[in-house]
Amino acid sequence: MRSRAFTLVELMVVIAIIGLLASVLATSVVSKMRHASHELDKKTLLDLYNHLQMAVMMDEKAKTLLVRGKLSETRGREFLEGCFKTKLLGDDLLKKLISNAGNDVAVDNRWLDDENGALPEYACSWAAPQGNECGAVMRARGSARRVALCLNARNWFNYDDEVLVMWSDAETASYMTLEDSNSWGYAISPEQWQSPGQALFGTTKPFDGVFD
Repeated sequence: MRSRAFTLVELMVVIAIIGLLASVLATSVVSKMRHASHELDKKTLLDLYNHLQMAVMMDEKAKTLLVRGKLSETRGREFLEGCFKTKLLGDDLLKKLISNAGNDVAVDNRWLDDENGALPEYACSWAAPQGNECGAVMRARGSARRVALCLNARNWFNYDDEVLVMWSDAETASYMTLEDSNSWGYAISPEQWQSPGQALFGTTKPFDGVFD
C-alpha cells in the first residue's frame, strides 16, 4: 500500500500551526520573565533601603558622617559610593546596586581597596539622597512622604512606563507611572517624566530628595 505524502498546502498549514504555538509559548515565557524581573528588583531595592535606613537611623558613626562628615555633601551614586567606602554598607550589598532589567553590571569590592577608587557609573542603577538630607527624607511620612530611592535616569525606562520607587513611608518597593503621580496630586508633566535627571531629581516632589 502506497503511503500518501504531505501536499504543499498541508505542509504550510503544519508550519503555520507550529509558528502559532511557538508565538503563544514565547509570549507566555516573556510575560513570566518580566514578572520575575519586576519582583526581583522590588526585593533588591527594599533590601538596599532597609540596610541603608538601619545605618542612617541607628548608627552614631553614620549620623556624624551624614551631618558634618565626608558624606554630608555627597549625593546620588557618590553618596552610595561613600556609604561603602566608610563601611556603613557592607561589601555584600554591592550586588544590590544593580537593577535586574537594565544593562548595568555589578562590580566586586576591589575598587574599595584603592584609596582613589570610585564606584563606576555602570555599577549603580539607583538615584539616592544627599547625605545630610538622607535622614529627613527617610523620616517623611503621610502627605509629606518622599521617594527615598528609585531607578536613576539611565535606568528610568527599564520597565517602559513604570518606575520602581522606594517611598519613605512604605514597607516595600513599588512601581509607579506618570498617571499614578498625577492622581496622587503631584504636578509632574510628561516632559518632566521623560527627563528625570534634569527635571525631577532634586527639584520636583516627590523626587526632590533623590539625585543621580
